[in-house]
Amino acid sequence: MVANTTTIDVDAIYENGVLRLKEPVDLPDNAEVHVTIQTSTEAKTPMGRRLRELRSEIMRSGVTPLGWDEIEDEVALRRSE
Repeated sequence: MVANTTTIDVDAIYENGVLRLKEPVDLPDNAEVHVTIQTSTEAKTPMGRRLRELRSEIMRSGVTPLGWDEIEDEVALRRSE
């Protein structure tokens, strides 16, 4: 069975160990959600800005980003070519 997925983008403030949403969301009480945290620190270079844009595109696509182990495996494979 495939679950219905809804994406809601909302800003929040982290204080005292709790994320406080800046606006209400239309969810039933006790709804379980998945949270991805994206801080608002600005990139300092054009390449950094582009990398952040690409990461945002990947996150919106629903593709799971590579973990460190997968990145290290990819680097090792490319170095052995």
